[in-house]
Amino acid sequence: MKKLAIISLIEGISLIVLVFVGMPLKYIWGYKIATMIFGSIHGVLWLVFLYILYRARKEYRPDNSFTVKMLIFSVVPFGFIPMEKMIKDFNGKIDKNHKEGEFINA
Repeated sequence: MKKLAIISLIEGISLIVLVFVGMPLKYIWGYKIATMIFGSIHGVLWLVFLYILYRARKEYRPDNSFTVKMLIFSVVPFGFIPMEKMIKDFNGKIDKNHKEGEFINA
């Protein structure tokens, strides 16, 4: 889950840069290359995020609502903020269940 937290933060920041830097550069000042550069970087980071979310889902088995919320927040500017809270809360559940000897979402 630590990797998911890190990539969600990086991917979220790349979306903010794309929306608040790349888009104005393209549509206000006419620098079309800005969205190509920032968009490509963000696209690669989003694919990495999807892969790590998939791996976290296989390993930790969060419920479906967790995964759907993560996917929705990944395409919303500043969505990484609630994502960080969700990951932290889920990690708290993992620690609690691990200490009690229970299976996660079993």
